[in-house]
Amino acid sequence: MRERLIRDGYLFVKNLLPRDQVLECRRSYFSYMAPSGLLREGKDPVDGIFSDKDSRKYLPPGNLRRLFGLKDDYESDKYVELMIKAHEERFYLQLCESTELRDFIRKLTEWKDITMLQRTMLRAFVPDSELTPVHFDQMYLRAGPPTSLTAWVPIGDVSLEGSGLMYLEKSVDIGRQTEEEFARNAANLTDEERVSAFNKNMNDGGFLSRDTVAYGENAKRKWLITEYEAGDVIFHDPFLVHASCKNKDPGRRIRLATDLRFVNTNEPYDKRWMKVWRPLDGL
Repeated sequence: MRERLIRDGYLFVKNLLPRDQVLECRRSYFSYMAPSGLLREGKDPVDGIFSDKDSRKYLPPGNLRRLFGLKDDYESDKYVELMIKAHEERFYLQLCESTELRDFIRKLTEWKDITMLQRTMLRAFVPDSELTPVHFDQMYLRAGPPTSLTAWVPIGDVSLEGSGLMYLEKSVDIGRQTEEEFARNAANLTDEERVSAFNKNMNDGGFLSRDTVAYGENAKRKWLITEYEAGDVIFHDPFLVHASCKNKDPGRRIRLATDLRFVNTNEPYDKRWMKVWRPLDGL
């Protein structure tokens, strides 16, 4: 498995986490978010069926809302409030603290001590909302060496059309070369500006591209997608180029997932990430 992670830049592990535990987190999350108008009334919260209200109301706070000129209303404000607070709710933290996940990472990396960076990303992507643009993780972790390991955890089943994570095939080299170019262009910046994914040399929002098709064609690499089930985890290299698909799930299911990043406790890492995520926190 270690060799496959090095070769491909990612490692897809089926049924690593207890399915019931993952689905309980999903049920708790959507029950918690219900006051925002996110869910269709009369449906089981674990199904996560979208209410089909204006999808822009359920964008995460930050750059996307700004770029789309979103005007807030009660439900939109409530959604932002709850989705921020959800990062510190017990139902979510219990999933993040999974012993199965940590035991596997120890074996995979051979790190004696592991630390999960506190800044995690819990995201719900409603049908027809904006996708996650093209990027690689090291862009946001520049204050440390490129030694982190990301675990992407789908919190529920994700169909092929349901906005799962997708990877640009064998693109670790592209990420490395791109970051080296960014570093050369940042020679005239201050240390603080240099490690920022939002410095003046970067695109607005800190991404490589918002056009996944064109980016893949220019790179002459294929985008890899698959279905995910609750309990699956996919790990990836900090330089692997990835994005998400737009959610076109035929059942109007909301895609819920989290990004967890792990480092070797005994080696340098980006300490800026040892805080709970907040909108527009500079990372």
